Amino acid sequence: MNFKQLIEHYESLDKKNLIKKLVDKNSLILKQEDEIDRLNKEIKRIEEVEQDHKQINGNLHKEIKKLQEDLNSPLKTMREVGVLWKMA
Repeated sequence: MNFKQLIEHYESLDKKNLIKKLVDKNSLILKQEDEIDRLNKEIKRIEEVEQDHKQINGNLHKEIKKLQEDLNSPLKTMREVGVLWKMA
């Protein structure tokens, strides 16, 4: 139904039915607005989780890189094969 047909339909209704129809439409709009608000809050929450995930992932990446560097350290390798002894 296009806008012009909708207006004609509303004009054909008696006052009681018109009020009921408009109240029902407003109620539906309010429910949709509430759902939009809920979804916007959920999007914000997901974005915060994503940001936390990126930070944690970055920290883990740095830690893994450090551990790999430590693992590939020539002194560590030499100690493991017995070339150098750990000083106690």
